[in-house]
Amino acid sequence: MFERPTVAHVVRGFLAPTETFINNQIMTLTRYRPIVLCHHRRPGLDHTPADVHAVEELLPVWPRTVDRLLYRAARYLPTASAKMLAEQAKAHAARLLHFHYLVDARFFLPLKRLTGLPVVVSGYGYDVSSFPRAWGGYGRRYLQPIFHELDCFIAMSDDMRRSLIGLGCPERKIVVHYYGTDTDRFVYPDRAYQDTPTVNILMCGTLEPKKAQDRVLQALRLWEQRTPNAPSFQLTFMGNGPLRPRLEKLVAEYGWKERVRFLGHVPYDSPHLVAEYHRADVFTLPSVTLGEDKEGIPGTLIEAMAAGLPVVSTYHAGIPEVVTDGVDGLLVEEMDMNGLSRALGQLIESRSLRERLGRAAAHTAHTRLRLLSKTPQLEAIYDWLLGRWTPSRRSENAFMPAEAGIPTNPLMRS
Repeated sequence: MFERPTVAHVVRGFLAPTETFINNQIMTLTRYRPIVLCHHRRPGLDHTPADVHAVEELLPVWPRTVDRLLYRAARYLPTASAKMLAEQAKAHAARLLHFHYLVDARFFLPLKRLTGLPVVVSGYGYDVSSFPRAWGGYGRRYLQPIFHELDCFIAMSDDMRRSLIGLGCPERKIVVHYYGTDTDRFVYPDRAYQDTPTVNILMCGTLEPKKAQDRVLQALRLWEQRTPNAPSFQLTFMGNGPLRPRLEKLVAEYGWKERVRFLGHVPYDSPHLVAEYHRADVFTLPSVTLGEDKEGIPGTLIEAMAAGLPVVSTYHAGIPEVVTDGVDGLLVEEMDMNGLSRALGQLIESRSLRERLGRAAAHTAHTRLRLLSKTPQLEAIYDWLLGRWTPSRRSENAFMPAEAGIPTNPLMRS
Protein backbone atom coordinates (compact mmCIF):
# COMPACT_ATOMS: atom_id res chain seq x y z
CA MET A 1 0.00 0.00 0.00
CA PHE A 2 2.88 2.38 0.85
CA GLU A 3 6.16 2.63 -1.02
CA ARG A 4 8.23 3.15 2.10
CA PRO A 5 8.01 0.94 5.20
CA THR A 6 6.05 2.67 7.94
CA VAL A 7 7.48 3.36 11.38
CA ALA A 8 5.09 4.41 14.13
CA HIS A 9 6.55 6.93 16.57
CA VAL A 10 4.90 6.44 19.93
CA VAL A 11 4.82 9.01 22.75
CA ARG A 12 2.24 9.81 25.40
CA GLY A 13 1.75 13.49 24.57
CA PHE A 14 2.59 14.80 21.11
CA LEU A 15 4.39 17.11 21.58
CA ALA A 16 5.74 19.32 24.41
CA PRO A 17 7.40 22.63 23.40
CA THR A 18 10.75 21.32 24.70
CA GLU A 19 10.54 18.07 22.69
CA THR A 20 11.08 19.34 19.18
CA PHE A 21 14.03 16.93 18.97
CA ILE A 22 11.46 14.13 18.59
CA ASN A 23 9.68 15.93 15.77
CA ASN A 24 13.04 16.59 14.08
CA GLN A 25 13.74 12.85 14.00
CA ILE A 26 10.35 12.25 12.42
CA MET A 27 10.58 15.05 9.87
CA THR A 28 13.96 14.06 8.46
CA LEU A 29 13.22 10.40 7.72
CA THR A 30 13.71 9.68 4.02
CA ARG A 31 13.43 5.92 3.59
CA TYR A 32 10.68 5.38 6.15
CA ARG A 33 7.16 6.74 6.27
CA PRO A 34 6.37 8.07 9.77
CA ILE A 35 3.09 8.06 11.63
CA VAL A 36 2.54 9.11 15.24
CA LEU A 37 0.58 7.14 17.80
CA CYS A 38 -0.03 8.97 21.07
CA HIS A 39 -2.32 9.12 24.05
CA HIS A 40 -3.15 12.80 23.63
CA ARG A 41 -2.24 15.61 21.28
CA ARG A 42 -0.70 18.77 22.72
CA PRO A 43 -1.56 22.12 21.12
CA GLY A 44 0.87 24.25 19.22
CA LEU A 45 2.89 21.88 17.00
CA ASP A 46 1.90 22.43 13.39
CA HIS A 47 5.00 21.32 11.51
CA THR A 48 5.10 17.53 11.23
CA PRO A 49 4.84 15.35 8.12
CA ALA A 50 3.36 12.46 10.04
CA ASP A 51 -0.23 11.40 10.47
CA VAL A 52 -1.01 11.82 14.16
CA HIS A 53 -3.45 9.42 15.82
CA ALA A 54 -4.40 10.16 19.43
CA VAL A 55 -6.36 7.88 21.76
CA GLU A 56 -8.43 10.80 23.01
CA GLU A 57 -9.57 11.57 19.47
CA LEU A 58 -10.22 7.97 18.40
CA LEU A 59 -12.25 6.52 21.27
CA PRO A 60 -16.02 6.83 21.63
CA VAL A 61 -17.30 8.92 24.53
CA TRP A 62 -17.62 6.26 27.27
CA PRO A 63 -14.30 4.46 26.66
CA ARG A 64 -12.64 7.87 26.38
CA THR A 65 -13.98 8.83 29.81
CA VAL A 66 -12.64 5.61 31.32
CA ASP A 67 -9.30 6.16 29.62
CA ARG A 68 -8.98 9.69 31.01
CA LEU A 69 -9.78 8.56 34.54
CA LEU A 70 -7.24 5.74 34.44
CA TYR A 71 -4.60 7.95 32.87
CA ARG A 72 -4.98 10.69 35.46
CA ALA A 73 -5.19 8.30 38.40
CA ALA A 74 -2.58 5.72 37.52
CA ARG A 75 -1.00 6.50 34.12
CA TYR A 76 -2.56 3.28 32.88
CA LEU A 77 -3.44 2.41 29.26
CA PRO A 78 -6.75 0.48 29.13
CA THR A 79 -7.14 -2.46 26.76
CA ALA A 80 -9.65 -0.57 24.59
CA SER A 81 -7.15 2.27 24.10
CA ALA A 82 -4.30 -0.08 23.26
CA LYS A 83 -6.49 -1.94 20.77
CA MET A 84 -7.48 1.32 19.09
CA LEU A 85 -3.81 2.25 18.57
CA ALA A 86 -3.00 -1.28 17.39
CA GLU A 87 -5.73 -0.95 14.77
CA GLN A 88 -4.17 2.29 13.55
CA ALA A 89 -0.76 0.64 13.34
CA LYS A 90 -2.24 -2.19 11.29
CA ALA A 91 -4.28 0.15 9.06
CA HIS A 92 -1.12 2.08 8.17
CA ALA A 93 0.93 -1.08 7.65
CA ALA A 94 3.40 -0.15 10.41
CA ARG A 95 6.35 -2.51 10.50
CA LEU A 96 8.18 -1.01 13.45
CA LEU A 97 7.38 0.92 16.65
CA HIS A 98 9.72 3.64 17.90
CA PHE A 99 8.92 4.48 21.53
CA HIS A 100 10.23 7.80 22.86
CA TYR A 101 11.23 7.77 26.57
CA LEU A 102 11.54 4.63 28.68
CA VAL A 103 8.53 5.71 30.74
CA ASP A 104 6.37 5.94 27.62
CA ALA A 105 7.65 2.57 26.43
CA ARG A 106 6.39 1.00 29.66
CA PHE A 107 3.05 2.82 29.36
CA PHE A 108 2.58 1.55 25.78
CA LEU A 109 3.82 -2.00 26.44
CA PRO A 110 0.29 -3.37 25.73
CA LEU A 111 0.60 -1.94 22.21
CA LYS A 112 3.75 -3.97 21.60
CA ARG A 113 2.01 -7.10 22.88
CA LEU A 114 -1.01 -6.57 20.65
CA THR A 115 0.89 -5.77 17.46
CA GLY A 116 3.85 -8.13 17.85
CA LEU A 117 5.97 -5.54 16.04
CA PRO A 118 9.66 -4.97 16.78
CA VAL A 119 10.34 -1.98 19.03
CA VAL A 120 13.18 0.50 19.42
CA VAL A 121 13.18 2.77 22.50
CA SER A 122 14.98 6.11 22.79
CA GLY A 123 16.11 7.33 26.21
CA TYR A 124 16.54 11.06 26.72
CA GLY A 125 17.50 11.97 30.29
CA TYR A 126 15.19 11.95 33.30
CA ASP A 127 13.64 8.67 32.19
CA VAL A 128 17.04 6.97 32.58
CA SER A 129 18.35 8.92 35.57
CA SER A 130 15.79 10.24 38.06
CA PHE A 131 12.60 8.33 37.20
CA PRO A 132 13.98 4.88 38.14
CA ARG A 133 14.74 6.20 41.64
CA ALA A 134 11.28 7.71 42.12
CA TRP A 135 8.92 6.44 44.82
CA GLY A 136 11.58 4.58 46.73
CA GLY A 137 12.82 2.72 43.67
CA TYR A 138 9.41 1.74 42.33
CA GLY A 139 10.24 3.54 39.07
CA ARG A 140 13.02 1.04 38.43
CA ARG A 141 10.73 -1.92 39.08
CA TYR A 142 8.10 -0.36 36.84
CA LEU A 143 10.55 -0.26 33.92
CA GLN A 144 11.89 -3.81 34.21
CA PRO A 145 9.43 -5.51 31.78
CA ILE A 146 10.55 -3.34 28.86
CA PHE A 147 14.15 -4.56 29.17
CA HIS A 148 12.96 -8.15 28.74
CA GLU A 149 10.25 -7.64 26.11
CA LEU A 150 11.51 -4.86 23.84
CA ASP A 151 14.17 -5.23 21.20
CA CYS A 152 16.55 -2.27 21.07
CA PHE A 153 17.42 0.70 23.28
CA ILE A 154 19.05 3.87 21.95
CA ALA A 155 21.31 5.71 24.40
CA MET A 156 22.27 9.29 23.54
CA SER A 157 25.76 8.88 24.98
CA ASP A 158 28.12 6.37 26.50
CA ASP A 159 27.19 7.79 29.91
CA MET A 160 23.54 6.90 29.23
CA ARG A 161 24.56 3.46 27.97
CA ARG A 162 26.19 2.76 31.32
CA SER A 163 23.09 3.98 33.12
CA LEU A 164 20.86 1.68 31.08
CA ILE A 165 23.07 -1.29 31.89
CA GLY A 166 22.86 -0.33 35.56
CA LEU A 167 19.06 -0.41 35.35
CA GLY A 168 19.13 -3.96 34.05
CA CYS A 169 18.99 -3.44 30.29
CA PRO A 170 21.02 -6.15 28.50
CA GLU A 171 24.10 -4.55 26.97
CA ARG A 172 23.56 -6.43 23.70
CA LYS A 173 20.31 -4.49 23.17
CA ILE A 174 21.90 -1.03 23.45
CA VAL A 175 23.28 1.16 20.70
CA VAL A 176 24.70 4.65 21.26
CA HIS A 177 23.16 7.07 18.80
CA TYR A 178 22.82 10.83 19.20
CA TYR A 179 19.80 11.91 17.17
CA GLY A 180 21.43 15.13 15.97
CA THR A 181 20.59 18.82 15.91
CA ASP A 182 19.42 20.94 13.00
CA THR A 183 22.77 22.70 12.84
CA ASP A 184 22.05 24.08 9.37
CA ARG A 185 19.41 26.35 10.84
CA PHE A 186 21.77 28.00 13.31
CA VAL A 187 24.91 28.34 11.19
CA TYR A 188 26.33 31.90 11.16
CA PRO A 189 29.22 32.18 8.68
CA ASP A 190 29.29 35.98 9.04
CA ARG A 191 30.18 35.91 12.73
CA ALA A 192 33.07 38.35 13.05
CA TYR A 193 34.35 37.77 16.62
CA GLN A 194 35.16 41.45 16.94
CA ASP A 195 36.10 43.31 20.10
CA THR A 196 32.90 44.64 21.58
CA PRO A 197 32.26 47.03 24.48
CA THR A 198 29.71 44.60 25.95
CA VAL A 199 30.00 40.82 25.73
CA ASN A 200 26.61 39.15 25.30
CA ILE A 201 26.18 35.88 27.21
CA LEU A 202 23.26 33.61 26.34
CA MET A 203 21.49 30.82 28.23
CA CYS A 204 18.67 28.92 26.57
CA GLY A 205 16.49 26.24 28.17
CA THR A 206 13.95 25.60 30.87
CA LEU A 207 14.76 27.62 33.98
CA GLU A 208 15.26 24.75 36.43
CA PRO A 209 17.79 23.74 39.10
CA LYS A 210 19.60 21.04 37.08
CA LYS A 211 20.45 23.61 34.38
CA ALA A 212 21.97 25.81 37.11
CA GLN A 213 21.18 29.23 35.67
CA ASP A 214 21.46 30.71 39.17
CA ARG A 215 25.05 29.52 39.38
CA VAL A 216 25.87 31.54 36.26
CA LEU A 217 24.68 34.71 37.97
CA GLN A 218 26.69 33.85 41.08
CA ALA A 219 29.79 33.01 39.04
CA LEU A 220 29.63 36.26 37.10
CA ARG A 221 29.22 38.20 40.34
CA LEU A 222 32.29 36.44 41.77
CA TRP A 223 34.34 37.16 38.64
CA GLU A 224 33.35 40.83 38.63
CA GLN A 225 34.24 41.26 42.30
CA ARG A 226 37.67 39.74 41.69
CA THR A 227 38.44 41.59 38.45
CA PRO A 228 39.56 45.23 38.52
CA ASN A 229 38.04 47.20 35.64
CA ALA A 230 35.98 44.17 34.60
CA PRO A 231 34.70 44.38 31.01
CA SER A 232 30.99 44.91 30.53
CA PHE A 233 28.63 42.03 29.85
CA GLN A 234 24.94 41.40 29.31
CA LEU A 235 23.21 38.13 30.18
CA THR A 236 20.12 36.83 28.38
CA PHE A 237 17.82 34.03 29.58
CA MET A 238 15.61 32.34 26.99
CA GLY A 239 13.08 30.05 28.64
CA ASN A 240 10.66 29.83 31.54
CA GLY A 241 10.50 27.57 34.55
CA PRO A 242 10.42 27.23 38.33
CA LEU A 243 13.85 28.82 38.84
CA ARG A 244 12.83 32.20 37.44
CA PRO A 245 11.78 33.79 40.78
CA ARG A 246 15.19 32.96 42.26
CA LEU A 247 16.95 34.37 39.22
CA GLU A 248 14.96 37.60 39.41
CA LYS A 249 15.75 37.88 43.12
CA LEU A 250 19.49 37.51 42.45
CA VAL A 251 19.34 40.08 39.64
CA ALA A 252 17.65 42.57 41.98
CA GLU A 253 20.11 41.80 44.78
CA TYR A 254 23.08 42.43 42.48
CA GLY A 255 21.55 45.57 40.96
CA TRP A 256 21.73 44.03 37.48
CA LYS A 257 18.27 44.83 36.12
CA GLU A 258 19.84 46.76 33.24
CA ARG A 259 22.23 44.00 32.25
CA VAL A 260 20.00 40.88 32.47
CA ARG A 261 17.20 40.09 30.00
CA PHE A 262 14.41 37.57 30.57
CA LEU A 263 12.84 36.68 27.22
CA GLY A 264 10.58 33.86 28.44
CA HIS A 265 9.80 30.92 26.19
CA VAL A 266 10.74 31.51 22.56
CA PRO A 267 9.12 28.96 20.20
CA TYR A 268 11.57 26.68 18.45
CA ASP A 269 10.38 27.70 14.98
CA SER A 270 10.63 31.43 15.75
CA PRO A 271 13.26 33.44 13.85
CA HIS A 272 13.82 35.25 17.15
CA LEU A 273 15.40 32.07 18.54
CA VAL A 274 18.07 31.99 15.82
CA ALA A 275 18.57 35.74 16.07
CA GLU A 276 19.47 35.47 19.77
CA TYR A 277 22.11 32.84 19.03
CA HIS A 278 23.56 35.12 16.35
CA ARG A 279 23.45 38.15 18.66
CA ALA A 280 25.33 36.38 21.46
CA ASP A 281 29.09 36.18 21.97
CA VAL A 282 29.20 33.37 24.57
CA PHE A 283 26.86 30.51 25.52
CA THR A 284 26.77 28.77 28.88
CA LEU A 285 24.89 25.81 30.33
CA PRO A 286 26.55 24.48 33.53
CA SER A 287 24.26 21.49 34.09
CA VAL A 288 24.49 19.67 37.42
CA THR A 289 23.30 16.32 38.74
CA LEU A 290 20.57 16.71 41.36
CA GLY A 291 19.98 13.50 43.22
CA GLU A 292 20.06 11.14 40.25
CA ASP A 293 18.50 13.57 37.76
CA LYS A 294 20.75 14.18 34.75
CA GLU A 295 20.56 15.63 31.27
CA GLY A 296 21.25 13.62 28.15
CA ILE A 297 22.97 15.92 25.66
CA PRO A 298 21.31 19.37 25.78
CA GLY A 299 20.17 20.38 22.32
CA THR A 300 20.63 24.07 23.05
CA LEU A 301 24.34 23.45 23.62
CA ILE A 302 24.68 21.99 20.13
CA GLU A 303 22.62 24.83 18.62
CA ALA A 304 25.01 27.33 20.20
CA MET A 305 28.04 25.47 18.88
CA ALA A 306 26.51 25.40 15.41
CA ALA A 307 26.12 29.18 15.60
CA GLY A 308 29.85 29.49 16.25
CA LEU A 309 29.56 30.35 19.94
CA PRO A 310 32.22 29.37 22.46
CA VAL A 311 30.45 27.37 25.16
CA VAL A 312 31.00 26.98 28.89
CA SER A 313 29.54 23.82 30.38
CA THR A 314 30.28 21.01 32.82
CA TYR A 315 31.56 17.45 32.97
CA HIS A 316 27.97 16.24 33.13
CA ALA A 317 26.22 13.25 31.53
CA GLY A 318 26.93 13.18 27.77
CA ILE A 319 28.29 16.73 27.49
CA PRO A 320 32.00 15.72 27.57
CA GLU A 321 31.31 13.41 24.62
CA VAL A 322 30.45 16.39 22.39
CA VAL A 323 32.58 19.18 23.93
CA THR A 324 36.31 18.87 24.56
CA ASP A 325 37.72 21.26 27.13
CA GLY A 326 40.07 23.78 25.56
CA VAL A 327 39.28 22.63 22.01
CA ASP A 328 35.68 23.61 21.21
CA GLY A 329 34.55 24.86 24.60
CA LEU A 330 35.44 25.14 28.27
CA LEU A 331 34.31 22.49 30.76
CA VAL A 332 34.39 22.67 34.53
CA GLU A 333 33.43 20.20 37.23
CA GLU A 334 29.84 20.29 38.42
CA MET A 335 29.32 22.67 41.36
CA ASP A 336 32.79 24.22 40.87
CA MET A 337 31.86 27.87 41.30
CA ASN A 338 35.43 29.13 41.05
CA GLY A 339 36.01 27.14 37.87
CA LEU A 340 32.79 28.41 36.31
CA SER A 341 33.62 31.98 37.26
CA ARG A 342 37.12 31.65 35.81
CA ALA A 343 35.89 30.11 32.52
CA LEU A 344 33.26 32.78 31.96
CA GLY A 345 35.76 35.49 32.80
CA GLN A 346 38.29 34.13 30.32
CA LEU A 347 35.79 34.34 27.49
CA ILE A 348 34.55 37.79 28.47
CA GLU A 349 38.11 39.10 28.56
CA SER A 350 39.55 37.40 25.46
CA ARG A 351 38.20 37.97 21.96
CA SER A 352 40.82 35.63 20.49
CA LEU A 353 39.78 32.79 22.81
CA ARG A 354 36.14 33.33 21.87
CA GLU A 355 37.07 33.10 18.21
CA ARG A 356 39.29 30.02 18.52
CA LEU A 357 36.77 28.02 20.53
CA GLY A 358 33.77 29.30 18.59
CA ARG A 359 35.15 28.33 15.19
CA ALA A 360 36.11 24.89 16.49
CA ALA A 361 32.65 24.48 18.05
CA ALA A 362 30.98 25.23 14.72
CA HIS A 363 33.16 22.65 13.00
CA THR A 364 32.35 20.01 15.61
CA ALA A 365 28.62 20.68 15.40
CA HIS A 366 28.44 20.52 11.62
CA THR A 367 30.72 17.52 11.14
CA ARG A 368 29.71 15.30 14.05
CA LEU A 369 26.31 16.39 15.40
CA ARG A 370 24.26 17.39 12.35
CA LEU A 371 20.69 16.10 12.24
CA LEU A 372 20.74 15.25 8.54
CA SER A 373 23.87 13.16 9.07
CA LYS A 374 22.37 11.31 12.02
CA THR A 375 19.07 10.39 10.37
CA PRO A 376 20.67 7.73 8.11
CA GLN A 377 22.15 6.15 11.24
CA LEU A 378 18.69 5.97 12.80
CA GLU A 379 17.29 4.42 9.62
CA ALA A 380 20.14 1.89 9.69
CA ILE A 381 18.95 0.84 13.15
CA TYR A 382 15.43 0.44 11.74
CA ASP A 383 16.84 -1.60 8.84
CA TRP A 384 18.69 -3.89 11.19
CA LEU A 385 15.67 -4.53 13.36
CA LEU A 386 13.49 -5.35 10.39
CA GLY A 387 16.09 -7.60 8.82
CA ARG A 388 17.10 -9.37 12.02
CA TRP A 389 13.77 -9.64 13.79
CA THR A 390 11.13 -12.29 13.07
CA PRO A 391 7.92 -13.05 15.04
CA SER A 392 9.32 -16.41 16.13
CA ARG A 393 12.47 -14.90 17.62
CA ARG A 394 12.61 -13.91 21.27
CA SER A 395 13.36 -10.25 21.99
CA GLU A 396 16.30 -11.19 24.23
CA ASN A 397 18.21 -12.20 21.10
CA ALA A 398 16.79 -9.59 18.78
CA PHE A 399 19.47 -6.94 18.46
CA MET A 400 23.23 -6.94 18.38
CA PRO A 401 24.47 -3.55 17.10
CA ALA A 402 28.01 -4.73 16.36
CA GLU A 403 26.70 -7.41 14.00
CA ALA A 404 24.79 -4.72 12.12
CA GLY A 405 27.91 -2.68 11.55
CA ILE A 406 26.45 0.17 13.62
CA PRO A 407 29.08 1.90 15.81
CA THR A 408 28.43 1.21 19.49
CA ASN A 409 29.41 4.80 20.24
CA PRO A 410 29.67 7.03 17.15
CA LEU A 411 30.03 10.14 19.34
CA MET A 412 33.45 9.23 20.63
CA ARG A 413 36.24 11.01 18.80
CA SER A 414 38.55 8.93 16.66
